[in-house]
Amino acid sequence: MNAWTDMERRLETDAAALFDTVDVQAVPRRNGATVNHRREADPERAGFEFMGSLEFNPPPLRNEQFTQTGMTAQANVAFDAVITAHDDGTWPWAPRRGDHLVADSVTYDVADIHRDGSSRRVFYVNKAKP
Repeated sequence: MNAWTDMERRLETDAAALFDTVDVQAVPRRNGATVNHRREADPERAGFEFMGSLEFNPPPLRNEQFTQTGMTAQANVAFDAVITAHDDGTWPWAPRRGDHLVADSVTYDVADIHRDGSSRRVFYVNKAKP
């Protein structure tokens, strides 16, 4: 490991200790039996907890959407919140779209995920439907 990588790792760990103050529980989900069934608990992955940051009303993301005419257009996609966390390599699995994240007693559905090349994971979330 070179000095730059080691310094970057320490910086990310120190930043996480300062900013990641919310206990987050990752709850695995999988598709239902058919497309007409709701998503359900995934018994093949055990839930786990990690520390993260929770920010409400993040700026909308620009996503490319397909129109009815087959063309593409830019659209703004809004989310209820964003949960960010330092992935130190000890997570048993990485949350993916459709999984739930529980923070401050609220259950959120992972709607989109962003990676910027650092060890921070960014989950765009919406409140899960009961």
